[in-house]
Amino acid sequence: MAATLKGERQLRARLRALRKVFKPIGKAWAEDTATYSRAHIPVKTGATRKSVRIRNASQKRATVVGRFPVNFIDAGTRAHDERPKRRKAMRYGTGDNVMFAKKVHHPATNARPFKKDAAQYGLRKNPMAVEVIRQWNDAA
Repeated sequence: MAATLKGERQLRARLRALRKVFKPIGKAWAEDTATYSRAHIPVKTGATRKSVRIRNASQKRATVVGRFPVNFIDAGTRAHDERPKRRKAMRYGTGDNVMFAKKVHHPATNARPFKKDAAQYGLRKNPMAVEVIRQWNDAA
């Protein structure tokens, strides 16, 4: 004779619901993180700001991505020289201000960190404990 557990059906339903708890909270976290990031990226053309988006929000993870220069804005850069690899000179400048040089010096840029703050903002705004408790109670 097998022992029976009182409330087994409700417990199984609650545990099943907990497996799906991350998707709604992860999507909300990612949306708030992307919004915060867009607001804190300095603007020249706006292309980098527009590139910040949610790549995915699944049961296991939520990913916010942007163009490669986002990393340089967040961490800053060191001063460095660039030389052409295949030609004798490099072209730089825009419009009527085009010049050629054998070497170009790029000065250092200061870091404007925002990625960590954006992630923390998203987590503060969407506490996971509230969603876990809601899912647990709704499943029974």
